[in-house]
Amino acid sequence: MQLILVATLLSVALGSCSASIAGPFIFWGHSRVSGLQSQALVDSNSRELPLTQLFTEAKAIVVFVRNSTNRLEGTKYPRFQNLVKSGAWTYLPQRSLAAEPFGLNANIEVVSLSGHGEEDDSEILSAYNEALNTYGRGEVLGILASREEEAHFLAKREAAPAAEEEEKEKEKEKDKEKEKEKPKAAEGGEETEASFIYVAEGNKAVLSLNGPLELRLTNDSLRLEEHIKQITFDDQRAKGYGRLSITFMHSGEKCTLRFKFSLIRGSWTLRNVEVEYRELKSVLVARGDEYTLPNAPLGFSYRCSAENVHFLNPAKNETIQGLILSDFQVQPWLNGRQEYGEVYDCVGFVSAPILAGLFVVTLLLGILGLGISAMLSMHTPNRFESSRSKQSPTAMFIQITYVAFKPLALFTLAIELFLIHLLFVLIVLYVYVLWYY
Repeated sequence: MQLILVATLLSVALGSCSASIAGPFIFWGHSRVSGLQSQALVDSNSRELPLTQLFTEAKAIVVFVRNSTNRLEGTKYPRFQNLVKSGAWTYLPQRSLAAEPFGLNANIEVVSLSGHGEEDDSEILSAYNEALNTYGRGEVLGILASREEEAHFLAKREAAPAAEEEEKEKEKEKDKEKEKEKPKAAEGGEETEASFIYVAEGNKAVLSLNGPLELRLTNDSLRLEEHIKQITFDDQRAKGYGRLSITFMHSGEKCTLRFKFSLIRGSWTLRNVEVEYRELKSVLVARGDEYTLPNAPLGFSYRCSAENVHFLNPAKNETIQGLILSDFQVQPWLNGRQEYGEVYDCVGFVSAPILAGLFVVTLLLGILGLGISAMLSMHTPNRFESSRSKQSPTAMFIQITYVAFKPLALFTLAIELFLIHLLFVLIVLYVYVLWYY
């Protein structure tokens, strides 16, 4: 009986390790994960190699499996957010991986999450820290995956063989029903798919997001997820613009978005989007200026996860009100390449601490310059007092008073005192900014 029990547990463990995991995925903890983001446009055969190398080089892998594909909120998972941001990490929005870690690494732990924010947050942190204590920092690869129907299959550790076979049969029946329910073709015989990576034919342009686009109408809001696979890019470089056209299917109706990129002096800018939905046509203008709109030099991509881009309708009374583009990466004129170019992001260089530091440095340079100028203006005396030319105390006092109250010296002294006080104020402000921001 003991041998049968051991064999049963081993078969369940092997079955759980061989089960596939579903996306989207978050990779963190290993230095090689930062190079996975640029592989989003590469075919599956080329994407398999970096994943295989990553799984084999890591000393240990901890896979956390969620019960849903809903987007994570940092406020509900503060510990996990700090854990991920403390090192290299990347986000992969696809539904499946070109290569899975099972079978490529001997030290794999699969942790099934309950779905409660606080419990999952503490469980991720504790399980990952235990692996770090065992294998060392930078050697443990963390993977957060999602699942839909096969979530319970990974969490099994003890089950009877008969019950396991019954559940496998049920899973197969559910998969068959899903295949039957899937629409094989959209209106007009065009195939559709649900993904958030939109690549134009010939790899001419690409737009990838971490969630669906949101089209706002007067009385409704549409989440555009399923789209027709035929995506085009109208390259009018000679005329200074290009248009990325994506057609979505929402409740059996088409919704076409044409993102227009202007090309001026070797840099492109995303300025507006043309929307066609039912019988409605509108041109939504991106809100912002030349410094805040998505833009980059030709051959570079643009990525922004901190701010949303809002496309608004200039006509207030129209049915189509606006479009929201959040946490995205885009690059027109990809010219057939299979990966993004260098990234321009929306993180500004000038910030409050940097400005305070520049002010302090400028103030110190000003004080140093005044000191050097005062030292250079000093002269040795050309007359020496003798017994014959000895001055009276009254005359000496008048001369000292005149020298002490020389207007240029007083002005220099006043400026130095003012700069010293200003330096003190700026240091206090600098400490305040660093403390609160």
